[in-house]
Amino acid sequence: MQYVILDLEWNNGFSAKLQGYINEIIEIGAIKLDEEMNIIGQFSIFVRPDITHRLKNRVKELTQITNEDLKRGTSFTYAVSKFKKFTQGCVIMSWSKSDLVTLESNCQYYYGSETIPFLKYYADVQEYCQKAIAPQEKNQMALQVAAEKLNIDMDDIPLHRAVGDSLLTSRVLKAVFDPEKFREYICEVDEEFYRRLNFHTTYLCNLDNPLVDPSQMIFSCPACRKDCVLMTEWKVKSKAFIADFQCPECKKTYRGRVQFKLCYDGVKVQKKLSDMPSVKEQEAENVDGDES
Repeated sequence: MQYVILDLEWNNGFSAKLQGYINEIIEIGAIKLDEEMNIIGQFSIFVRPDITHRLKNRVKELTQITNEDLKRGTSFTYAVSKFKKFTQGCVIMSWSKSDLVTLESNCQYYYGSETIPFLKYYADVQEYCQKAIAPQEKNQMALQVAAEKLNIDMDDIPLHRAVGDSLLTSRVLKAVFDPEKFREYICEVDEEFYRRLNFHTTYLCNLDNPLVDPSQMIFSCPACRKDCVLMTEWKVKSKAFIADFQCPECKKTYRGRVQFKLCYDGVKVQKKLSDMPSVKEQEAENVDGDES
């Protein structure tokens, strides 16, 4: 089995056809790997923009891609046809699924297709590597952070370029690669896959929402294990419910935080009980204001 690590660069612009903004792909890069994660091929191509003909300054600064580079690029449809040949029979991989979402939107724009033509089997390298490197980490780990944690040399890699980021992804993956464990992350691309890909995760910030479970908004005192008493009304801050609690036994006060995240597989709950913030910290919170 062979693998292809895909990475994209894009430029956000307004589409008159869509009457909205779209991340238009300007570069496709990839590294092909054998079954032992050794590099056996490379793909790189610029895509000539059709929607937005001027690069955003941030994109130019981050990628060092110029408008002149893109003038020498190919059409999106030609670039995809070339890449499809490069990936034939391979498992496609990327660092998180964000590139797939962008690729799907571009395919829909140019082909009117809601699927990606060369995508048959897929694996999320970010998901696998994060479980291997920092399984307790809740926030999505960035590629460079993963490389730093593994002491991987990045000096010879042009970061924020499609081939460069693909190469770095391959080094991170090889450092933690286990064939048996990784096989579990390879999935067939079918209707269910696209439903998951296009599902928009949302945070539940209304106490009246039937998906907000009140039984999850109860805390026990870390010191004596007694149930804490709610002392204030719940308020919403940073997409989470916040309230103050007090232990009836030891009289210690705490700040409780509960977050309900609606994912494709259901509601995920994150809870945290911490010591009450200092007066200065509470004053800073009041200055920042609450989210509605």
